[in-house]
Amino acid sequence: MPLKSYFQIHKGELSPRYLISHRIPGGIDSNAAGILALDDLFKIHNKLVQPFNENPNPEIPGYSPSDEISLLELKAIIARKMLDKCSICENRCHVNRNEGKRGKCRVGAKSMYVSEFLHFGEEPELVPSHTVFFTGCTFECIFCQNWDIAHGDAAESDAGFRADINLAMKIVEKANYAKNLNLVGGNPDQHIASILELLILLASFKYKRPIVWNSNLYMTPEALMLLSGVADVHLADFKYGSNECGREYSGVKNYWDFITRNLLAVNSVSDILIRHLVLPGHVECCTSNITKWVAENLPDAQFNLMFQYRPEYKALNHPVIGRYLTESEKSLARKLASDAGLI
Repeated sequence: MPLKSYFQIHKGELSPRYLISHRIPGGIDSNAAGILALDDLFKIHNKLVQPFNENPNPEIPGYSPSDEISLLELKAIIARKMLDKCSICENRCHVNRNEGKRGKCRVGAKSMYVSEFLHFGEEPELVPSHTVFFTGCTFECIFCQNWDIAHGDAAESDAGFRADINLAMKIVEKANYAKNLNLVGGNPDQHIASILELLILLASFKYKRPIVWNSNLYMTPEALMLLSGVADVHLADFKYGSNECGREYSGVKNYWDFITRNLLAVNSVSDILIRHLVLPGHVECCTSNITKWVAENLPDAQFNLMFQYRPEYKALNHPVIGRYLTESEKSLARKLASDAGLI
């Protein structure tokens, strides 16, 4: 059943994964975590997340962190240290974001978000969804429909080395009206350190809504591992059916290789909702390959075929995608998805 554990969490039958991680003892105190090398911290972390690999929703005995940090706190410490030589996404810029430098994502040490609100335009299973739109992106899509968020400037939130109490309070206040907390953008991946710090704060309020990680999923295996035991739903934006299209339209390398690897990796530790925005001139190369791959590898994933494409940003004058979809392209895309058993 698609989104099975998501619905169970929403009904209160299961705990959100991040709350479970906050109840798992981290095995070390904060002082030790501060001086250990990143590799050593990952060894401890990867052992502690095994329960999620064996059971996506393990029930852990009650635990109140004292001197010993929790697994969730360990994740935040690791994520923050990763910014010293950033390898959060597969661009692997290796800049020191903790010193304020910015890589391809245009994000430094602090998180930036432009809005948070109850969104009624998402999939029916998600609405009303409490969306937080973070700035910056690990992609440079020439047709970006949120280019002002992804590539523009926005006011910094106070979520650099401590979680943003104002944002946390807004999330808690809307908890009774929202089905989930939907972390989006732009893209949330490059904000993983600040988001984990935010979740630690939300854990103190016992916030019990499912966490939806709404991203392009172009993450390194190390960063993706930090979301095991955190993300209840990976809402993945599956854009292209080849490495070549990813390079041409989003400026990234090995797109197909990384996205398929990561989708398989998260399949065992979270629910998956896949969005595919059909692009003009790319039904036979991208939509065809994506629908076939998803059907063969992730038959239980929720799949959303989207026809909302409009030529935005730099796509307006592009020879291939500088137009709207034709009715024949929409029909072919529907047939491909239907024949694959996805819709």
